[in-house]
Amino acid sequence: MKIASSILTVLLAAILTIFATMEEAFSRQVTYTPEEVSKLWIEGRSNINEFECQANQYFGEATLFEDPNPEFLQDVSKRLYLKVEIRVDGFECGRSRMNRDLQQALKSDEFPEIIFMFDNATMLNGPEEADDAFEIEVNGSLTVAGSTRNIRFVTRAYYLEHDKVRAIGKTTIRMSDFGVEPPTALMGLVKADDELSVNFDLIASENNHACTVCDTDELPGSR
Repeated sequence: MKIASSILTVLLAAILTIFATMEEAFSRQVTYTPEEVSKLWIEGRSNINEFECQANQYFGEATLFEDPNPEFLQDVSKRLYLKVEIRVDGFECGRSRMNRDLQQALKSDEFPEIIFMFDNATMLNGPEEADDAFEIEVNGSLTVAGSTRNIRFVTRAYYLEHDKVRAIGKTTIRMSDFGVEPPTALMGLVKADDELSVNFDLIASENNHACTVCDTDELPGSR
């Protein structure tokens, strides 16, 4: 139930929007990937208890390209490429039976990954001091069990070092919105609620990797 793709996701879109608002021009492609200390998890409840599932296998990448236009924030969405993939069989809910039930509910055999694709982001509030957070609304598409829906969420992002950023936040989704029936156990006596809380605390660092998720026909300078 770690539909946090991202949703995770999530971080990287917010993170790069931060850099897009800084008063410095990028002279190159900047790519960020999440560090191992990053955390993605979901919280939910059933008719008898609460549960938490950790996402242990995921890939995320965000790349921002330089643009000669000084209006960085206004056109950042055209220069930012972000994709997050979460392996459904990488969810750990604390019980093997619950892990299996979740994989079956999300149709992992047919759709092994949950995918988040960034669309655009809006700065809601900027920091008053250096250690304060940027508050950003992120918009994108989330694909779960073969169904895609548009989602939006607010994240707080922090500038840690010149090459490292952090994003923290949460959002709520409904499994039924993606055609997923909440898992049940004990012949239906135990049933998970439809609503899930997706949480993330992500730290991403700059690296020298070339963008692997970019549309090469749309890259700056390609036309």
